[in-house]
Amino acid sequence: MKVSIDVVIPSFRLDEKYILPILRLRKPDNAHIRFYLVADNPAIVPAAAIQSLVDNEQVFLAVNPQNMGASLTRNAGINMGKGAWVLLLDDDIAVSEDLLITYANAAMAHPEEIGFIGMVRLPEPDTDFTAALKASGSLDIFSIAEHKPAFAWGATANIMVKRSAIGDVRFSTVYPKSGGGEDVDFFLKIREHNGYKDFKTLPQAVVVHPWWKNGQTDLKRPFRYGKGNSWLPQLNPRYAYYDFPNTPETLLLSLLTALVLLFVKPAWVMPVLLFMAGAVIVELIASSIQTIKRARTANFTVFLYVIALRLAQEAGVLWGKLLRFRIKGIGERFHDNGIINKVYFYRTNTYKIVKWILYPLLVFLVLRAC
Repeated sequence: MKVSIDVVIPSFRLDEKYILPILRLRKPDNAHIRFYLVADNPAIVPAAAIQSLVDNEQVFLAVNPQNMGASLTRNAGINMGKGAWVLLLDDDIAVSEDLLITYANAAMAHPEEIGFIGMVRLPEPDTDFTAALKASGSLDIFSIAEHKPAFAWGATANIMVKRSAIGDVRFSTVYPKSGGGEDVDFFLKIREHNGYKDFKTLPQAVVVHPWWKNGQTDLKRPFRYGKGNSWLPQLNPRYAYYDFPNTPETLLLSLLTALVLLFVKPAWVMPVLLFMAGAVIVELIASSIQTIKRARTANFTVFLYVIALRLAQEAGVLWGKLLRFRIKGIGERFHDNGIINKVYFYRTNTYKIVKWILYPLLVFLVLRAC
């Protein structure tokens, strides 16, 4: 008996360098494979080499009538097929030749699983910014298959899900068209609809993802993803909890306090402003210590980039909530590991412990100085 796998590839570029190797992957003998390319670019002219492989039997190509964004494009690809399994791949990955064979064998060996999280490798960091990306922990989900036997969600760059487990769940269109949060939301909802069963990891299913923008410094991406992630606790409240304000939230609350004091007690404005300056220094120290622990580096530029990445992402989350006037979202956090735990202010790590030590000291120094 053969398994059937629909390979869904949403793409804006249809870059031959990446698309052709995917379409030419070795086909497993124990599986029926169909590829569904969905171009989210109405002006696209597919390369002749790609077009020659489109036969509407094994390779299908659909072009969106307008730019519809990541969620709707993936949904279109999922809806086009009827295979028992849906393999989601990015359009800018380098694939290993045995990728389909690995997934087909996993599906045959473990038909009870709701899905398999593949391994997404990144190149070795070659700039301070890419070293910071790795050290920040923001890309840990890409390599989750190396570290856990199962997990609540995986990167859409390389993950296969059973169609019956998906059911009528689709990527939500509430999230930004350019992406951010919709993948976590999608897989957590599938997990909920299947008795909270995690996705099995499959580290043998390997793809390689390049650095975004060739590793150039880019803080717009974490900010944009932060805006998308700001929807997660609102749409999935069972995973939400509250924690102490992060640095952007602290600065915002402090600024609002200073504005009020300007009219009520002007003499206290300066202490608040000093506290805000100190909060930035505390962030610098706490992030640097955590980076040294995680990445074993003392590169000051890497420290600065890690801080900038954290602040950009947290500022994006805060901005997304403020745009919706979700004031109660300040201090709200999200368990993207699928844990349902309403014990607030409980989570500790090196970064938070350092801040807990330094913030009382900061308050003491500010009061003493004033």
